Amino acid sequence: MGKIVNEKNIISVFLLTGLIVVAIKSHSYQYIGELITATKNEVCSGNVEESALEVAAEEENLKISTVTTDFTSSLWGKQNLVDLNGWISQKLGMRDFYKNNGGVVLKNGYIAGIYPYTSTEYEVSQMKLLKEYLDQCGIQLLYVNEPVKYLKDSDVTEDLGLVSYSNQNADTFLSGLDNAGITYLDLREKIVEEKKDSYEMFYRTDHHWTVPSGKWAAEKIVDELNAEYGYDIDKALYQDENFYYTEYEDAWLGEQGKKLGKAYVGLDDFCEIEPVYDTDYTLYKGESKTDGSFADALIAKSIYLPENNTDVYSAPSWHYSYIPNMSGSKIVNHNIQSGRVLVLGDSYSQVMVPFLSLGASRVDTLVLRAWDGDLKQYITDNSYDTVIVAYAQFMIGAHDNETSANYEMFDFFK
Repeated sequence: MGKIVNEKNIISVFLLTGLIVVAIKSHSYQYIGELITATKNEVCSGNVEESALEVAAEEENLKISTVTTDFTSSLWGKQNLVDLNGWISQKLGMRDFYKNNGGVVLKNGYIAGIYPYTSTEYEVSQMKLLKEYLDQCGIQLLYVNEPVKYLKDSDVTEDLGLVSYSNQNADTFLSGLDNAGITYLDLREKIVEEKKDSYEMFYRTDHHWTVPSGKWAAEKIVDELNAEYGYDIDKALYQDENFYYTEYEDAWLGEQGKKLGKAYVGLDDFCEIEPVYDTDYTLYKGESKTDGSFADALIAKSIYLPENNTDVYSAPSWHYSYIPNMSGSKIVNHNIQSGRVLVLGDSYSQVMVPFLSLGASRVDTLVLRAWDGDLKQYITDNSYDTVIVAYAQFMIGAHDNETSANYEMFDFFK
């Protein structure tokens, strides 16, 4: 016990010394006076109207926000501080300190999100509206449930004593789809059937699944399309021996890891996958057009270059090396003569859609949080066979929070 207390005392002294050095080196102390002044400027409720109070409060909040931004941006060695903070957090066993900003660190070393309980009536009602419209157009609909790292919410409770509702929310939502007669593919079931480790399908420092997992998910979707939707996609296109696998070890830091610090969670490995066989693609994105092979058209390999990764905190996310800026993309596979699919997806789709496109003549993608068009008109104009809605479980319930980036993901017809 004495040893632990002594270690914490040493860390505290070391941290305090470091903060003093940083404050002096960066001159960030010059903002302290401004911050104090900003926080002291409170508005008195005397004879001031409520609306005026709200405006004044908003102005003061903006002042405080500006001052704190200036303060942090001027810090000398800011990324070193993030690493220092991560090292200290690890030493002190602070695994749930960032549960609201990055995620918790489980005993297995994976960062995982904590998700609140939500009602799913809104999402189910929107899926019903989408199905009704597609039925009128003679277009098939498939919902794909993309899992989070843990398949049992109890994993988090048993590890950290915290409560998460991700899988419970998904179960409730999918039950609603069942009752509405909407077909879905729950990838959690496939993971269990194949006795896969769900954690190993994801990055330790990022909430996304890996490229091999994206390829695997595309195969499961192809199986469903072949079995239930009248497609006849050649499964030989997906056999492992027909792909190059390039492994990068300790290559990049994920979005969650950047918040907790490299010193805490380390770097992630990355596997880039492309077909061995000849491919012929055209990728349309807005006014741009790219012709070439699968790798040329769909993978931005420049993201992997050493010169673009000298600082892991400012380096681009390797996950987005597949179809960067994916929303609004039209992928034409000239080697396949049938199959026209629209995927309403999320960032998981970055590494799923490219492999799905190996078996269809055309796969288009929209990410509704990044697109403001008329979905009915878009569907009508492009004559799809099937619309696939493929969402990560945490999209369910995002409509509860107006500040969420995913707030409009189920708003199909705005």
